[in-house]
Amino acid sequence: MLKPKTVKGAPREYLDKLFDIKKNFQRFKQKNDIFNRSIWDDKVKAKDLFVSYDITNFVPKKSKGFDQWDYAFRNASWHLTDVVGDRNFDVDGRVEGFTDYYSLRSGGAATKVELSSPEETTKRIKLAAKIFGAGMAGVCEVDDRWIYSENYNRKTKESRSLTLPKSYRYAILLIVPMDYDLSKTYPSAVSGATTGVGYSTGLTCATTLAQFITNLGYNATASLNDTGLNIPMAIQAGLGEYGRHGLLITPKFGPNIRIAKVFTDLPLSPDQPIEFGVKKFCDSCKLCSDNCPVKAIPSGAPAATPPNFSSHSGIKKWTVNAEKCFKFWVGMNTDCAICIRVCPYNKDYSKWWHRWGILFANSPFRKILLWIDKQWGFGTRKAPDEWWKEGKAAVAEEESQ
Repeated sequence: MLKPKTVKGAPREYLDKLFDIKKNFQRFKQKNDIFNRSIWDDKVKAKDLFVSYDITNFVPKKSKGFDQWDYAFRNASWHLTDVVGDRNFDVDGRVEGFTDYYSLRSGGAATKVELSSPEETTKRIKLAAKIFGAGMAGVCEVDDRWIYSENYNRKTKESRSLTLPKSYRYAILLIVPMDYDLSKTYPSAVSGATTGVGYSTGLTCATTLAQFITNLGYNATASLNDTGLNIPMAIQAGLGEYGRHGLLITPKFGPNIRIAKVFTDLPLSPDQPIEFGVKKFCDSCKLCSDNCPVKAIPSGAPAATPPNFSSHSGIKKWTVNAEKCFKFWVGMNTDCAICIRVCPYNKDYSKWWHRWGILFANSPFRKILLWIDKQWGFGTRKAPDEWWKEGKAAVAEEESQ
């Protein structure tokens, strides 16, 4: 079983060294996120991508994985996230979970619960997080560098400065695993359902955990992609490492995850970053880069200069060209995630042989894992209609028992 190495020292300093963060580093402006740019930047055109998430506007394709069954399934997986996220949009332009944190919570206790220690409190919070739907949970101190400098309002197309309350010293990062079998069908409308379910589960987990903390007499705010950058915070919280494809790779679920978070003033015990060989593996493996249809993923070494202003400057890392990536999404009329499908870390780790396989990735014999992946066809796209057939057969088998 893989046991990641815990990195000693201050997490902030670890990220400084890991990403060679420069003095000119600045907090990211949310309006420059590629999805927000599609609202105000004529260079980035969303066309029918967003409207297709309303089933009345979908346009079926001849290729498998894009018929009404598939779009209906995908769009249903997003229903909860869309309804909750857009409930205040007509009033104030908030898109909760994507441009603004969640305001969905009830009043808490009038008195604060008695705490024995931050360590004991953290164990209880992680237990609750897993019951509420998280596959992994970690804690970091809030690092202002990863908090957006401003919020973007998609209704007014204006930005406003963003500052978290100083009392919010901690962030609880929540890893939500996505469906492995569906990930094999990337890219397709049907595979988009695993993304939607991931976000819906993240919404439920984060808002429920925030309410739990509120019930304890402390303050907490639930968040998905809004407010701050999830990946660097998750690295600080000891939940995974950064991959060539710009995604967090976790030791339990690989990159096939979504991330949610809760900001709080509840006294907690922060986790330490971990390492399990991802950097060295990604140095030699270029499957995500080689298989990206639009070559949006870099094939070379980490670089300090981003491909465009939809990414940070002043930080040295592998950076996906968001403009190329988004353009392909628009052409597909759904999210892509080929990079997740072909990643050797994208495995079903409930199987012991895959848990052993990841040991090869964290050793000088990592090329053996790449060879095995190629020979056994890991990362090969499964036809979406095959996913439907296999699923129906599994249901029939269960019903016959």
